[in-house]
Amino acid sequence: MGFLSDLNRGRKKFTSKVTKPFVKAASKISQKFIPNELRFLSPYAGGLATLMLPPGLGPLARGFAGAGFNALGQIGADESETEDISDLNALSMALSGGLGALGSNKVSPAMNKGIEKGVTGVDQFGDIPVSYTNNPGFLQGTENVGRSGIAAASDYVTGGRENLVNLGRNPGNLFSGADKFKGARNAMSALAPTTTLATGDVAYEAAVDAQEAAEALDAEEQATFDSTNKATDSNRASLQMTSMRQAGIPEDTVEETLEMNGLSEYYVAPETAAYGGMMGRNDYEFGGITEALNNAGARGLMTDNNMGGIMNGYNMGGSVLPQGMEMDYRQGGFIPMGSKERADDVPARVSKNEFVMTADAVRAAGGGSVNEGAKKMYEIMNNLEARA
Repeated sequence: MGFLSDLNRGRKKFTSKVTKPFVKAASKISQKFIPNELRFLSPYAGGLATLMLPPGLGPLARGFAGAGFNALGQIGADESETEDISDLNALSMALSGGLGALGSNKVSPAMNKGIEKGVTGVDQFGDIPVSYTNNPGFLQGTENVGRSGIAAASDYVTGGRENLVNLGRNPGNLFSGADKFKGARNAMSALAPTTTLATGDVAYEAAVDAQEAAEALDAEEQATFDSTNKATDSNRASLQMTSMRQAGIPEDTVEETLEMNGLSEYYVAPETAAYGGMMGRNDYEFGGITEALNNAGARGLMTDNNMGGIMNGYNMGGSVLPQGMEMDYRQGGFIPMGSKERADDVPARVSKNEFVMTADAVRAAGGGSVNEGAKKMYEIMNNLEARA
């Protein structure tokens, strides 16, 4: 399996290296000559070019040409510069290549020639045919069905091309004759496969643009958050140490918790930290974390040893963090600060499809210890992420 994966990666790398200059050149040309308002027509033009390829070309040549026209149509529809073939819809290219191959007039005769219906016989006089004496087997019958289907599809494509050629020679046939709409129906039937593919390409390009716009908006929001949010790793470590020490949690547990949250490099022993373990780093514009927490304390933050932790003085709730601060737990992590369990007083950023465990679940996972439970939660998270 590893060998096949390496081989496939090598193939993709080689294909990208060979095709990238051509794709990039075509993209630059389209950027220069195709107005943005008309770009949506490019896939339809590519589909029509595929359909109108000379029927005398072999299936392989028509297939490659059809895939190429589809790629050019996708490049023309893209307002941004296309770097290489990996930026294109490979499925659409493959379908267009297959449609091009079916348009060869060599396909149907070759398919029909390979259909074997069995052995026919004649009567004793040799002049009256009788029914088949030997029917084809299951495998031959399956092959016959496949060959017949391919031949029918080829006849449909080549016939549609011929109808379009005839209409091009005499456009008056579009709405003339006894059945005034026969020519129009023939044209619509001939154009249906390529039109369907082109519409899919236009929709695909619109979806890609929408996704890129959403990703750009997410990146902008993230940049705004990163530039305004003060909860850096250093701040997170300071808050965790402060809250845990005020809650009377043993120092080895404090250090262990920071290590679990990837913050061990910011650990400072109590005797070297100001205000009984509260770090005096001046990381906040409004006067450092010490001042921030003291300000928070002035608004109702207090220590209640009977409850075993930092308690918020507001009966109706509130935050244990300075106003406007959030803890960034989008990558997961154990939350040691807060007034008490289920208080919902630690603002934190989470994302869609994430799952937050309750304190009881963490404690149960650790056999009664939240720290042991947090370790197991980390192990589970890391193992599952490695399998995603």
